Amino acid sequence: MNTDLTVLVASCDRYADLLAPFSVLWRKYWPNCPYETVLVTETAPSGCDGLCFNRVIACGGGGSWCSRLVHALGQLSSPYVLLLCDDYFLESSVDTGLFQKRLEQAQSFDAANLRLIPNPRPSHPYENGLWEYRKQTAYCIATQAGIWNREFLQDLARGKASIWEFERYGSFDVGDEPRPLLVTPTKEFPFVDAVHKGYWEPFGVDVCERNGIAIDFTVRGRPPLSVRLREGLKDLIFAIFPWTLIVRIQNILGAGMKEKRDGRKNCCAV
Repeated sequence: MNTDLTVLVASCDRYADLLAPFSVLWRKYWPNCPYETVLVTETAPSGCDGLCFNRVIACGGGGSWCSRLVHALGQLSSPYVLLLCDDYFLESSVDTGLFQKRLEQAQSFDAANLRLIPNPRPSHPYENGLWEYRKQTAYCIATQAGIWNREFLQDLARGKASIWEFERYGSFDVGDEPRPLLVTPTKEFPFVDAVHKGYWEPFGVDVCERNGIAIDFTVRGRPPLSVRLREGLKDLIFAIFPWTLIVRIQNILGAGMKEKRDGRKNCCAV
């Protein structure tokens, strides 16, 4: 295996039902993945032999998404990490050569993060066709699929709890970071965010159906109308007002907080 990078998949017990479809799609669309693939979660899932992970780091209950991430990163030795969430389902083949090129660019530019999907869209060109996120702007830090400097990622996640805190607070904790936050000009890691707010997204259902993966909707279902309306309203607000202004106000007021600061509740809420 290539020891320059580790694929780290972040999960928890409440999302254990996603690990089997994640694994089926991973093996189909990246069968020649040359990097160790590690799962970090609370409890090691039963039937691990049927999953795609080379190793499982089980942290036990009572922690938070960020505390598990920090612990897992401390168990790795590779200088870089591809961080994925458990609901990032591959929908087509990964171009290993292109991915390796991006890893080499992250190394040569000493990037703190090289995101593989321009979401949100950046406005600042960098070098060699890459773009850069300006620090201290909303979602310049995000859990979208990307290559991370392992030590930077560990330091950034330390002291935070949920993904909400990691993205919302982390985006304004990087003002003095000299390393760039880079992003590819187009989506280069072919995944869909299959689950949102704990419910199946239509494209998550679609990728499973296209690949013959049965979904048990008694475990998690499709979003009710109230959730769809709330998300639609949020999208409208973000379309009208500057993202950075909105997130700064949210951070000040704690608006939308999904988890207590100590991380003891809703450990996977995003």
